[in-house]
Amino acid sequence: MYAWNRHRVSVVPRQLRVGLGLHLRTVSNMRASEIRKRYAEYFERTGHTRLPSANIVPQNDPTLLFTNAGMVPFKQYFLQPQTSPYKMITTAQKCVRAGGKHNDLDQVGYTPRHHTFFEMLGNFSFGAYDKQTVIRMAWKFVQEELQLPIDRLRVTVLESDHETYEIWRDQIKLDPKQIVRCREEDNFWSMGNEGPCGPCTEIFWDTQDTRYAADDERRWLEFWNIVFMQFHRSSDGTLTPLSTPCVDTGMGLERIASIVQGKTNNFDTDEFQIIIRGVDQLQRSHAIRPLDAQVEVAYKRIVADHLRASAFLVSEGVHPSNTGRGYVLRRIIRRAVRAGRLLGIDGPVLPALYSSLEAAMGAAYPELIERRDSVIAVLQAEESAFAKTLDKGMSLLTKLFASNAAKVVSAEDTFALYDTHGFPVDLTQIIARDHGWTVDVDGFNAIQTQSRERNKASWKSGATRTQLSDEISSKLAEWQTHGISTRFCGYEIDPEQASMEQHSRVVASSMLSNGDALIVVDPCPFYARGGGQEPDTGSLTVLASDCEAPRTLAVKHAVALPNGQAAALCVDAQHTELQVGQPVVAAIDMQRRNGCAVHHTATHLLHAALRQVMGDTVTQAGSLVRPDSLRFDFTSTALSDDQLREVERLVNRFALASTPVNVTHTTLKAAKEQGAMALFTEKYQADNVRMVRVSNVSVELCSGTHLRTTRGVFPFQITSEGSVGAGTRRIDAVAGVAASKWLQQQFEYAQNAAHILNAKQLSKLCDAVHRLNDTNKTLRSDAAKWLRVAAVNAQTVATHATTLGSVPTVIHILAPESSAPHTSDARLVAERACHLRDTQPQNAHMVIQDTHIALAVNPISFPDVQAGALLRELLKKLPGKGGGQGVLAQGRLKSAVTDIHMLPL
Repeated sequence: MYAWNRHRVSVVPRQLRVGLGLHLRTVSNMRASEIRKRYAEYFERTGHTRLPSANIVPQNDPTLLFTNAGMVPFKQYFLQPQTSPYKMITTAQKCVRAGGKHNDLDQVGYTPRHHTFFEMLGNFSFGAYDKQTVIRMAWKFVQEELQLPIDRLRVTVLESDHETYEIWRDQIKLDPKQIVRCREEDNFWSMGNEGPCGPCTEIFWDTQDTRYAADDERRWLEFWNIVFMQFHRSSDGTLTPLSTPCVDTGMGLERIASIVQGKTNNFDTDEFQIIIRGVDQLQRSHAIRPLDAQVEVAYKRIVADHLRASAFLVSEGVHPSNTGRGYVLRRIIRRAVRAGRLLGIDGPVLPALYSSLEAAMGAAYPELIERRDSVIAVLQAEESAFAKTLDKGMSLLTKLFASNAAKVVSAEDTFALYDTHGFPVDLTQIIARDHGWTVDVDGFNAIQTQSRERNKASWKSGATRTQLSDEISSKLAEWQTHGISTRFCGYEIDPEQASMEQHSRVVASSMLSNGDALIVVDPCPFYARGGGQEPDTGSLTVLASDCEAPRTLAVKHAVALPNGQAAALCVDAQHTELQVGQPVVAAIDMQRRNGCAVHHTATHLLHAALRQVMGDTVTQAGSLVRPDSLRFDFTSTALSDDQLREVERLVNRFALASTPVNVTHTTLKAAKEQGAMALFTEKYQADNVRMVRVSNVSVELCSGTHLRTTRGVFPFQITSEGSVGAGTRRIDAVAGVAASKWLQQQFEYAQNAAHILNAKQLSKLCDAVHRLNDTNKTLRSDAAKWLRVAAVNAQTVATHATTLGSVPTVIHILAPESSAPHTSDARLVAERACHLRDTQPQNAHMVIQDTHIALAVNPISFPDVQAGALLRELLKKLPGKGGGQGVLAQGRLKSAVTDIHMLPL
């Protein structure tokens, strides 16, 4: 039996880095697009159902930031195989590994096979075939479709999996020297500490890297993993055979493309090279910046990889932000921009290369072309925002590099760059490393932890809600396993009717830990499907026997069943479980339902109006529909006041037209042909989508409840508009009855203000406000003059000359205000420091009164000194907090200082 000279395969060897210089014979020179196509068609011929890639953002898996493997969309089917609608599936899955536990970001560009975005080819069985069948299919694909020579292949099996070994040896007729038995840590796979698991077999390719012997694992490249999920592992480690074994396979497209194209590096394959050639052209259009050849290649690969990841993420509705997925996207974009800058590209980087991405992958993923304008708009906005951040951060770091001989960026400086200037810590590390410096990451993490602890109260109360949510999710999954279903009849209800009652029966019931009950009734009129719309509430009247009075229970909210077609109800059951089969009368809160319908229809009209005013690049990035308001996030530049008023005018015009709101069901293809807009974040069934049309205004795919005509949306009023991230805006608005109430409230506010300002008529209110503002300006000017006089004449009780760093500094202790001992005025302290700075420029001046402190330096005398940096150094010894600009810094001490000896000098 052939044996490995063991090295860990899953870790890419450092030797296979940039500039490897190996030249392998091309096997078939098949393009990546052809491999993708052949894989899908081959497994379709073997009876598999081809499904499109699921979203990169997992739809029903809060444990993951991103889909990071081909099997992720089917996790629930591996847990409950009998619930899968298909027994055999094949996909080419979009994956991202750039955050959380699965994070390859820092290695990208410097190794041959690390990527943030990659594609995983997979075929899956949920009880349809056994080990022999899948191994035969895989081997036939390798031999007939990819035409890989047998003498360049090896396979691994679990050392105790004799069945798989014998299949390779006796049925595939593979030379036993080409079959390697491995330990459990290499060839046994599980979904976690508990759950489905089993042995795997992997297929390897001989790279013929002559630096390694034939039995050295570093010479071999794994490209296909076949997992046999045949056991269930319990919490104590016991393995129990599954009644329905499953198969999960995965083959990285980029990796297999490098093999068939004879490349030693994934970045040298055809789709990457199209983008990298775009980088070359863009670089030549700017001033060439001399770089080490290997470094230059790495930067180009970073840009190419990060363009793919960022474009796909934005195309699915992820937007740059400071938390979660948005923060990961922000890091990817900013890392690419910095690499572009180092290549000499001073203008836009990712937007300028987007056409190269379309050429490489647009045919396989048409959403890149369909959503081109909106994706580019988000990338452009984030790059523009980061350009300012990068310039500011580089300026601060450059000064730091010139002033600190220790060559360590302190934790405080790192956190200030991160918290104040939005400079990612990993970027600080990269820049520091390039200059031969290190970063106090442990200290930064400690400061960041302290900052999070201060904010913990805001989310601590959510733990109970999360526990209850997990409990509900577990019960819904169990019901799905047992085939619990119900018919949703909520669309048949006119939202404007005064009341609604539906006679139903309980088909499932379970008590929750908080005393509520989770109930499924059939048919079910309660809406809970999502689309940004809040769920229905209402009541259930339990129809008892003749000798018992009916009981009415409050429905707190509805929760969508896993199939998304109907709802389970969270009911205040008063700790009494309802029985399956029990008759009930379901009644929806129609006032709430109508309010949601008004604001959901208004959301569609708002979207249409925004596209008319701002252009077709406006794309919905999220929404929230409540009974009394709506919130709409969209990609766009800022709107002017005139544009906002025009949007309002258009929505009100659409509403007053009383246009019918028509709902039809059709195929996804037909809906797109009719111009229907779809949300990036939603996944739609190809054969059945719900299309909501307002003639000559709007056509959207939507699962929400709507009005029968647009008339109920009037009046419509925007209450706020602003930015929620780079390239993303948010509008809050009210419509219908809620808008009438809001407008009445604003009228009352105006009346009260007019009364306070003695304006006899509302038309005179603006004049009264202007008069008040003029008076206020005069008073402020007078106060500033008196403050300067007070600062000049402030009584000093002690002074002390010292040195802070290398800066001569005079400390001034001011007498406390006589009117109230132990009080002080921060404005007076700052003004006194500025006065001393201007009249005695040869020194820096620190002024303290009680707990207030200010430090000022003259920029002419000390051009390289930052007042904020000096104050922060002092506050390391003197408890307090503060900050400021270059010439003036202010702070607050924890304890009052009334004499020089109280300072740590």
